Amino acid sequence: MKKISAILCALLIACLAVSACAEEIPSSTLYKPAMSETFKTLVSGKTFEASVTRNECYGEDEDAFYTITITASEETRFEAKDIENLKERDIISFAPGRSIMVMEKTADEFGFCVKDGNSDEYSFTRTKDGYYVARTETDNMFYTDLFTITVPLEKDISFLDWSDPENLEAPVKKGYEELLDLLLADRNFSPYNTKVTFDANGKLVEFLYTYSPWN
Repeated sequence: MKKISAILCALLIACLAVSACAEEIPSSTLYKPAMSETFKTLVSGKTFEASVTRNECYGEDEDAFYTITITASEETRFEAKDIENLKERDIISFAPGRSIMVMEKTADEFGFCVKDGNSDEYSFTRTKDGYYVARTETDNMFYTDLFTITVPLEKDISFLDWSDPENLEAPVKKGYEELLDLLLADRNFSPYNTKVTFDANGKLVEFLYTYSPWN
């Protein structure tokens, strides 16, 4: 009997010790950097084609807080006079390390078709604002990076999913959890299938995911 009493006393003391330790551990509060005024001016009320290059998590369970790193881009544009004056052996630079030499140029109803030394074709189409954009034979586009920024992924974000090729009417309205699932699954969010929108205060408020053959 004395042995049982001793064991119960030991367990009680252990429980009290654990309880005391739990009470001594203070709760934590996460403090985030202030919004950059420069960034706020840059993105306020604007929508960008973008890629998600990274996501990170701080905290655990209900206190988990995610950030995503976004590279905003725009489709690479060329001056109209440059494309219209192209001649054989001129060089077109699509991006650093990505150039071709023009070996043939023909006009079509949309603009021009250019072939390089490997007989690869590039179509140049004139845009409404007077520039030209390029496509490869497989309809790949070229993009110019504008800026890269890490922003909080807030739980009230509007996630619009228009990635179903059979849905032609409008994007499906989803939310934070559905977007987070795709981010954690390393879904490919790139400029050709992703647009992000910021409000007047520079907060990421909308994430649009559209259909693309390369999704």
